Amino acid sequence: MRLTRLELSGFKSFAKPTALEFPSAVTAIVGPNGSGKSNIKEAIQWALGEQSVKTLRGKRGEDLIWNGSAHSLHGGVHDVPRMGRAAVTLTFDNTDGKIPLDFQHVAVCRRIFRDGLNEYCLNDSQVRLKDIVEMMAHAGLGESKHNIIGQGEVDRMLLSSPRERREMLEEALGLKVFQIKKNETLRKLEQTQENMKQVESLGRELAPHLRFLRGQAQKAEQRGVLEQELAIMQHSWLDREGRAIADIEREAATISLPLKELQEETQQKIAIVARDLSDAERELASSMVKTDEEKKLMEFEQKRRELERELGRLEGRLETERKSVSRPKIRMIDMQYIKSEIQEFLSEMRSLLENEDQMEEAREHFWVLVEDLDRLLNKIDRGSTEEVREESEWAIVRSLEQAIKSLQGEIKSIGEGTAHLESARAKERERYREIQQKIKQLDNDLRSQKEIERDILLKLQRQSFEEERIRMRKNSYAIEESAAGMRPENIDQYTGGYAQIAGEELKKRIDRIRIKLEEIGSIDGETFKEYEAMEKRHAFLATELSDLEKAALSLKELMKELDQHIKEDFNAGFEKIKEEFHNFFRIIFGGGKAMLKLVPVSSRVSGDDEIEGEVAMSGAAPFDMGVDISVDLPRKRIHGLAMLSGGERALTSIALLFAITAVNPPPFLILDETDAALDEANSQRYRMIIGELAKKTQLLLITHNRETMKSAGILYGVTMGENGVSKLLSLKLDEAAVYTNR
Repeated sequence: MRLTRLELSGFKSFAKPTALEFPSAVTAIVGPNGSGKSNIKEAIQWALGEQSVKTLRGKRGEDLIWNGSAHSLHGGVHDVPRMGRAAVTLTFDNTDGKIPLDFQHVAVCRRIFRDGLNEYCLNDSQVRLKDIVEMMAHAGLGESKHNIIGQGEVDRMLLSSPRERREMLEEALGLKVFQIKKNETLRKLEQTQENMKQVESLGRELAPHLRFLRGQAQKAEQRGVLEQELAIMQHSWLDREGRAIADIEREAATISLPLKELQEETQQKIAIVARDLSDAERELASSMVKTDEEKKLMEFEQKRRELERELGRLEGRLETERKSVSRPKIRMIDMQYIKSEIQEFLSEMRSLLENEDQMEEAREHFWVLVEDLDRLLNKIDRGSTEEVREESEWAIVRSLEQAIKSLQGEIKSIGEGTAHLESARAKERERYREIQQKIKQLDNDLRSQKEIERDILLKLQRQSFEEERIRMRKNSYAIEESAAGMRPENIDQYTGGYAQIAGEELKKRIDRIRIKLEEIGSIDGETFKEYEAMEKRHAFLATELSDLEKAALSLKELMKELDQHIKEDFNAGFEKIKEEFHNFFRIIFGGGKAMLKLVPVSSRVSGDDEIEGEVAMSGAAPFDMGVDISVDLPRKRIHGLAMLSGGERALTSIALLFAITAVNPPPFLILDETDAALDEANSQRYRMIIGELAKKTQLLLITHNRETMKSAGILYGVTMGENGVSKLLSLKLDEAAVYTNR
């Protein structure tokens, strides 16, 4: 399994789609501080399911999405706007089958949106986070991310507690799968033990009832003779009663069947008449609704009234205009002129008020007089009546005459349309009367058929009373038949003795035997069956308990095997890591020694350490122990981690990390500036160890160290422009050698 390609889009400073290929065993990423090198490491970590935004140097999920660049000094020509989502895709070569999928290439993609929604995909198919985590666990990439060492985290294992170091070693050794299996086995064992308790409890509850049922079953056997006699009497009575009921039912069928057929025929006729009546009523209802002709007629009538009102108004105005233009000119205002004008106004107003039949026209003419009175007042205000009769005043008169003529034509046209519509309405009224007559006839037919149906229903009701009496008799027969149970063998040789006994007398004898049985003791007919069922259940519970005990024993054996397997693998792996740690330590420091040892730790169960608590409950020896580290530097009297300097602590951590990787190499190892504290001599040793590790695992190095760069097969340079976007430059091996030797 190898990481072959990384694609970023909108993730942190990589605003534009960026792709990194990893054809070499060692790939180095270089660049100035703040250019976005560590964002590549965090992109891989995030795509593999990292949930802590703080670990990715953010406060919330939105911080992982490119937020846009600030305006540059030249007006922001090269600015990149903020994006709505970020996406990272990892492509793995799965030809070795470490990922449990039937694909030679597996693409893991994770996307995040501004609203906080996350999406996970495997080969373009959407999946759950759980699926990604489980798949990576099978490939040897656990939740502790021991194969990804971030900037400033190189001494993370040294600063961890003994228990945390032990868990890191377990995960690095691939024991996580066995731990999960062991925990599942432990839960199954607890569930099995709980089931055993429930089975034992049920057995104790059943024992008293089983003894009671056994006594009842013995008493039931003593009743056998009487019950045999009762059964013979019952079946003899049932034979006669059954034949009698059959005869009555045949007789009733000869009456009810013709009535039901007649009822069905009548109902069909009623349905047909009702359907025709419904159609006629709908037709009548549709004819009662106002037709288009009626609507048009109403529109014509309304339009005619409006035109007549308008005609009256125009005629009044025409009369006024004619008088106005024909009135002689008056040069100067005098009292006599004013008096005559007022008298004329009063005369016209009286004539209008006296004619009550033409109030609408009078109202229109009245407003014309008001306008004339206003003009008189204006003349008085001017002090002069000198006016010139112009042609435009006569044009108004001609215009009014033409408008009146046009309105009269429209009124005539409307009258003709109204006459045509009235003729159509007369035809509709005739059709309406015909439909009413049809409905009346259909209604009479419907009432007649319903009368016939009522007569049939009465006869059927009387017949149903008779059938109810038969049904009650049949129910009594069914009760006796149910009480009789199975027909006794050779019953025919006994029933002959009851042939001459009347049915009522035979029924009385049956009742007397039942009374005797009650005196012996009423026992439920199902008691013996219940006893047999209870006996079978008791035997089943015993078998079930035996199976559970075997299952519990098998689970305990499996627990022991898992404990032994985990113990042996851990001890073997621990010894190898211990040896490799000592060797790498001596190489890096040029001597000295380093040791790993097991120390006791608390096995108390906590809410955040459930697996550890369950392991402690099992009593396995090495897993209630933690891992402690002791070092002895050459030429120094230092024997503890607390006395190490920052650089020495980093080198010790590198030695332990390389030791774990050498024993159980992960699919790939990401080191983010783990060589930052190394001097030139140690850098050369670091480079040499990198070369050895590259033979076992794929390495992705984020570094500023030239010596480290020399070990890479391909170099990626990360730069950042004024717009804050990270960009990539790549150098092949030969170019990298030239670059690093400058």
